[in-house]
Amino acid sequence: MQCRLWCLALITILSGLVSFVARTDAADAPDSMKTVRIAGIVLKWIQGDKPANLERAEVMIREAAAGGAEIVCTTECFLDGYAIKDKSIPLEEYRALGEQIPGGHYYERLAKLADELDIRLVAGMLEADGEHRFNTAVFIGPDGSLIGKYHKHKLDHEILRNTPGDEYSVFPSPHGNVGLMICADRRVPDLVKQLCTNGADILICPSGGMFGPRSNDPIVQSRSKENGKHIVFVHPAEFLVTGPDGELVESTILGDRLGVDPEQVDSELDSRRVFYFDLPVE
Repeated sequence: MQCRLWCLALITILSGLVSFVARTDAADAPDSMKTVRIAGIVLKWIQGDKPANLERAEVMIREAAAGGAEIVCTTECFLDGYAIKDKSIPLEEYRALGEQIPGGHYYERLAKLADELDIRLVAGMLEADGEHRFNTAVFIGPDGSLIGKYHKHKLDHEILRNTPGDEYSVFPSPHGNVGLMICADRRVPDLVKQLCTNGADILICPSGGMFGPRSNDPIVQSRSKENGKHIVFVHPAEFLVTGPDGELVESTILGDRLGVDPEQVDSELDSRRVFYFDLPVE
């Protein structure tokens, strides 16, 4: 009997010790397991229709915020529907689609939305800056202020009407420094490397060109592996996250097209969805 009591006492002591160690580990764990929830707004474009594109995106941005997203990202040029794709649009009509940043009507609506929802918002649009037009991704803070903006470097066919960017800016956030690139920029290893050299902890790529496992995913995987960083890729037909080792962490194809005509809105062709990824941060 006495032996049994001693055994029970020993078990109680050991259980308490294990519980103490577990509590200690749990207290230490958050520092190494912190995440930031990033949402991708995978949404088809309506070419040249800024009011409709903003209305459609706003519903999804609100959904993302309600889902706990702290950083929300649209596709490349979501606002103007990547109008640069259609060179038959008269030049002045195309240029009129540009937004002043800050100050443009639709830009300011996005800024107010970020403020209302208390989120950081990455949004793609055509920027009007004097005589220049830029393919731009803005980074808006949770108070509605402009943290910064990035101009697409690698323009390919866009060079006929847009001006290329030449800066490798990295923007601060409580979750680490955010590096932005746009679509074809991901194909330039030195560009992505420079963003990381400049201190990017998180890489986000709004896009609107090639997508899928054959023409896109290996490119993004290579940039992740070369730089040891996650990349979040948001496209009208794909949400993709690659890991520091080049692995596919998240990958979903949503439909087979980038845009829809007004009469196709809400049809089966108009596939859209908010995607989430909890990105580990230091």
